[in-house]
Amino acid sequence: MKLTTLLFLALIPSIAAAENFLINSNKLFNFAEESYPELFSPAGVATTTLDEYLVRYYPNTDTYIGTRSKEVYVYGDDFNGLLRAGVITDYIELEADGDELLAQFFANVQSNVQVSGTGVVISILSDDLSGSRHQRFIIELKSKQTLLIAHNIDLAPRIDTLAVNDPIEFFGEYEWNDKGGVIHWTHRDPEKIHENGWIFHNNIIYQ
Repeated sequence: MKLTTLLFLALIPSIAAAENFLINSNKLFNFAEESYPELFSPAGVATTTLDEYLVRYYPNTDTYIGTRSKEVYVYGDDFNGLLRAGVITDYIELEADGDELLAQFFANVQSNVQVSGTGVVISILSDDLSGSRHQRFIIELKSKQTLLIAHNIDLAPRIDTLAVNDPIEFFGEYEWNDKGGVIHWTHRDPEKIHENGWIFHNNIIYQ
């Protein structure tokens, strides 16, 4: 079925990526798992990328759910193959832009808060090699607030293709500093205590 899915998806016209694509897709997938467990089981499978899609595959029911920009697709025998199932907002309310929340965290000198958002890379710094190695770069939000991203490359893959002016999406923990703040914990927690974070760049999930 996986090869057939690739062939079907390749025939669908390209749609530009949306803001908060991964955070909203994950919210949609979680909704589908909770609302239709007979179609999407087991719950909690990993989200992966497939060309320009975000996809979850459910081995118990042999079904897929995927998104491409705002579009939702499902695939499996229960759907008679590939089915366009509407748009994300048919099922969930989109997550609010993180800029306002991050501005509040900065103004209130607040730290240790899980947050998602999108930004554009404006500077790439040298790696921090003190203790756990971190890939470091600075992004600018639409609000013009800047954030240092400290991405642990001992626990997650390095973003080798990162370049200035690239858009990224992130989910991690905010720490205050006087320059706008730092985002870290953009990776899985091997101890399974902290909430897993990630960086989404060029349709690849780094965590």
